[in-house]
Amino acid sequence: MINLIFIILFIQNIYLINCSFGPSYTNTIILNDTKIIDKDFDCEYVRYVQNPKTMGKGDANEFQKPLFEVKNGATLKRCIISGNVGTKGAVDGIHCTGSCTIKDCWNLQVGEDAITLISTNSNSVYNIIGGGAMNARGKVVQFDGAGQLNIDGFYIKNAQIGIRSCGNCDQQFTRKINVKNLKVENLQAGQFIVGVNKNYNDYAVLKNIQILGSSAKSVFVCKVFEGNKVHANPKVLDMEDNKGADGKYCIYGVNDIKYGN
Repeated sequence: MINLIFIILFIQNIYLINCSFGPSYTNTIILNDTKIIDKDFDCEYVRYVQNPKTMGKGDANEFQKPLFEVKNGATLKRCIISGNVGTKGAVDGIHCTGSCTIKDCWNLQVGEDAITLISTNSNSVYNIIGGGAMNARGKVVQFDGAGQLNIDGFYIKNAQIGIRSCGNCDQQFTRKINVKNLKVENLQAGQFIVGVNKNYNDYAVLKNIQILGSSAKSVFVCKVFEGNKVHANPKVLDMEDNKGADGKYCIYGVNDIKYGN
């Protein structure tokens, strides 16, 4: 009997980790409102979706509620989120309102954004470790606040834009972005993995970036913008590709950008 239980658990574990995009979910919980995370919380690979009657249908429109709001110092891990049946996406995904760690969290159907960082404290540090997001009609990671973003081992699939320092927020800050071991697949041609604002002295450091899909050679590794505070479309100043970066706002070497498997 003990051996049988062990075999069942072993098979279940293999099933959880071997699938086309992230782990399979073990159960589903419907949220009527944003779930506040003020200490470490482990979802244990339960899938969270919104109640569309109270949280909306999860399209790409601005100012939607997030499924999770992660407070300063908290960690959210092993979560799977997506839109509910009949909706267009997982509303505004995850918000970090202070320093946070998002570990091994997967968004299967991005609504507005997958992860949004909104602390105004310049000492804030946001860590995104593992996990991924797919099916985004807009941005995956939206950096609206201040501080430093560290991404390690994240996977972006079927998205328009990867990671963006806000180009037209009411409040603007210097934002520091460090990205390593990132896999990007089927990003929209002509769009970018990371976008930064020159006039606010942003910078992005990229290491070991893997670009996949038919659009791979048409994707810019990093775009440099002139940001603003008046909600206008930011002006593109520079577009960096796989041949090298400017070394100040977009920082990476030729060998840091890889194509294919």
